Amino acid sequence: MFALAGAAGVVIAPIAGRAGDRGLTGPMTVMAHLAIICAFSLAFAGVVLLPDKRSISLGLVVLAAVVLDLGVIADQTLGRRAINLLRPEARGRMNGLFTGLFFLGGAVGSALSGIVWNTWGWSGICIAGLIFATFAAAVFLKKSSV
Repeated sequence: MFALAGAAGVVIAPIAGRAGDRGLTGPMTVMAHLAIICAFSLAFAGVVLLPDKRSISLGLVVLAAVVLDLGVIADQTLGRRAINLLRPEARGRMNGLFTGLFFLGGAVGSALSGIVWNTWGWSGICIAGLIFATFAAAVFLKKSSV
């Protein structure tokens, strides 16, 4: 079931790209951030709040994985589009910088998640995800006029 979560990214990427092309980058980015926040809330509820209801718990965690993939891929698609529009003549360099920074962020996130998991378990992972997603949404909203 979790393998199907990745299919959500295949579906959302062209939708997010088209929305950005239509001038809806701001609202679509807000929706992506809200999807990520919702996903971590679902994951928390599925495991922490409903541990005795295995079927519901598993369903919520699978739904969380799908919603998380939708939000992350939409946000990444819109972010890459914005980077490419900054300086079209430097698209290759901008993509290289974007990819490098994305990799560094992923590496830091992976390192932090191990520490958080060992210290606070699933609850800590969900709360950390909520904090990062909320921070990203706040920074975006502060910098844009959605």
